[in-house]
Amino acid sequence: METALRPMLVAARRGAARAAARRSAPVLASALHSPIPRSPRDAAPVVAAPACRHASTAAGAVSKLKEMSGGEVVYKFLEAKEIKCVFGYSGGAVLPLIDAFHGGGIEFISNSNEQCSGHAAAAYAKATGIPGVVVVTSGPGITNVVTPLQDAMTDGVPMIVFSGQVPTGAMGTDAFQECPATEITRPCTKWNYVCLDFNQLPWAVNEAFRIATSGRPGPVHIDLPKDIVSMRAQVPEAVFQSAMKQTRDPPPMLDMAKVRSAAELLNKAKRPILYVGQGASHCPELVKAIAHQAQVPVTTTCHAMGIFDERDPLSMHMLGMHGAAYANFAIQNADVIVAIGSRFDDRTTGIVAKYAPKAKAAEEEGTGGIIHINIDKTCFGKVVRPTVSIWADTADALRAMQEHITKPEEGGARSEWLKQCAAWKKDYAFGYVKAPGGKLKVQQVIEATNKYLHEKKWMDDREVVVCTGVGNHQMMSCQFVRWTKPRTMITSGSLGVMGAGLPFAVGVQVAKPKALTILIDGDGSFNMTHVDLQTIKRYNLPVKMAIMNDARQQMVWIWQRLFFDGRYVSVDNVNPDFVMLAKAHGIESMACDSEADLPACIEKWLNHDGPMLIDFKVVPDICLPMVAPGKALDEMILLEDRETVFGASDEELGAMKFEGLAPS
Repeated sequence: METALRPMLVAARRGAARAAARRSAPVLASALHSPIPRSPRDAAPVVAAPACRHASTAAGAVSKLKEMSGGEVVYKFLEAKEIKCVFGYSGGAVLPLIDAFHGGGIEFISNSNEQCSGHAAAAYAKATGIPGVVVVTSGPGITNVVTPLQDAMTDGVPMIVFSGQVPTGAMGTDAFQECPATEITRPCTKWNYVCLDFNQLPWAVNEAFRIATSGRPGPVHIDLPKDIVSMRAQVPEAVFQSAMKQTRDPPPMLDMAKVRSAAELLNKAKRPILYVGQGASHCPELVKAIAHQAQVPVTTTCHAMGIFDERDPLSMHMLGMHGAAYANFAIQNADVIVAIGSRFDDRTTGIVAKYAPKAKAAEEEGTGGIIHINIDKTCFGKVVRPTVSIWADTADALRAMQEHITKPEEGGARSEWLKQCAAWKKDYAFGYVKAPGGKLKVQQVIEATNKYLHEKKWMDDREVVVCTGVGNHQMMSCQFVRWTKPRTMITSGSLGVMGAGLPFAVGVQVAKPKALTILIDGDGSFNMTHVDLQTIKRYNLPVKMAIMNDARQQMVWIWQRLFFDGRYVSVDNVNPDFVMLAKAHGIESMACDSEADLPACIEKWLNHDGPMLIDFKVVPDICLPMVAPGKALDEMILLEDRETVFGASDEELGAMKFEGLAPS
């Protein structure tokens, strides 16, 4: 069937291309004389351009016309959407769009490859809430963006990707650098579209921004054939005025009966907890108000760290597989769990059958349960069945609940619960075993960095954003930094993309030129994208880069040790000299391998005027606590179990044997 359809597709596209070639500077009629179509079928045909340079709207007003290419139309829409910069990489099929950026006000940030462009744009969006925009060419240009698209999809990041495509007449012929772009990106986008008609450009760009930012944010993709963006037409100004009016979809209307039910459950709870995800990034003040009003402890996902100031006595810090033991204990013992803008990711639940036993028991007794607040109603019941589900913007839901929440009586069950949570925090605080001979551990470096930032009061007085790669250093950053503000931990969560850290730092620094942007990366992650050092140098981005260099993919090494009896494959890194590598790019750099030198190195590194890399030579370690696969959230391997699990040395395996599947 595919063979039979292919000649028809080629002929149809060639016909479209020939028809487009016969047109001479047409008026963008559909955008002027009718509403922007919601689907391609609603588009009005292109008509011949009149001699005049004005066009009448349906209301009789006169709109000025300007001859523009398709690429210039897209660019003008980006201006109307107040986009300040895009990330991308040039290539033949996308040149008609890239040309529109020449001499314009939107900065085009060139990364070392398209994957780095995608991650940088995602970080821009993560740090600001403003959609990140990517411009790449056809074929390998768009296929290189698939990983950033999937990362943005699973982490809920608004991102718009524009890709070049071969001319419509060549589509389906296996032309040079042709690929079925929208077929490839369909599973990893909220929406995608190949624009085969100049008239559809206004609708497509507006639709992309609307979908990317409505509901749970996510990535979208528009594929632009070269002849469509090269084509020229007389375009009315009214087209771009409409772009400024169109915004995201309105949030869902609140079901007040569910809001009152949720508030009632929280009011009568003896052991409640707020479990906060990044869906509450825009309303930290409401989370704080609810927590203090109801005297409820708060735990967060890794993306949500800083939404609730972790220095607050009510903070239980991050929960999950490598989260705080005290947070996991609190979740498992709570009679009411209020999930706010979170989705019960597997790394935060442990085995679902054993998740939240006290809350489930309280639900059966009618005294508690699980409250789930989310703007994405498809997540209700996907992992955990809620007692009360509230489909809403988290800010709207919390604001509505606030007036129904009563302050608990002093000295009652709620006070005892807070004392228990405080005791867990004291007894099960994060820790590590120091390396012998004054050598360094990853935890030690991050702990010292955090101490310096807080002693200088930079976490309060400055904008400090930390980016990470994926691995031990990522989880140890979650553990040993005390987060104070939302959108300050930029990492790849659900997809776990090694190599995302450096381009993330590029995107954050571009988005926030005055921020102190810190990259904490592992040697394995950094090796994957260190080519983007050239982007750091090109734009003189003052990113402070720290490589936790243990010459291993240590987290996977640990899993092979625990689950595969120490049969190590593909976990040793043959690293370059990172100091020399940075210097080869013209970037200041140094190395540190001792506890004695650590404070002075951190001070020099964080105060350097401009980009700087520091290569920390660290001793490999296991990241604890850890919830093993198949275990409940409170069945953790703790620091006190370290030697039994890990062994006394690399050569000696621990006594504890592991069965089942290793973590993914």
